[in-house]
Amino acid sequence: MEKEGTETLMGRIETHGDKFPWYLEKASFLLTIGAAILVGQWMWLESGWSDQLLWPATVCVMPLTAIITAEIISRVIQRFHIAQSN
Repeated sequence: MEKEGTETLMGRIETHGDKFPWYLEKASFLLTIGAAILVGQWMWLESGWSDQLLWPATVCVMPLTAIITAEIISRVIQRFHIAQSN
């Protein structure tokens, strides 16, 4: 028997009222930001890297890495949620 619901662009069927673990995604996002802050502190205080390397790494690389990591974790959480609901 098929579930009734709406099919999304990704091809999954979502039903109204299906609970989603949004708190796990928010927690993983906050943990990723916290980890980026700790890595940034380590880079500036203990790594011994030159300023020419530290500035681009801090301004460009770390924020992108944090966002990409949080997105990957969120997609893993979504996959587990979809697998459990099927």
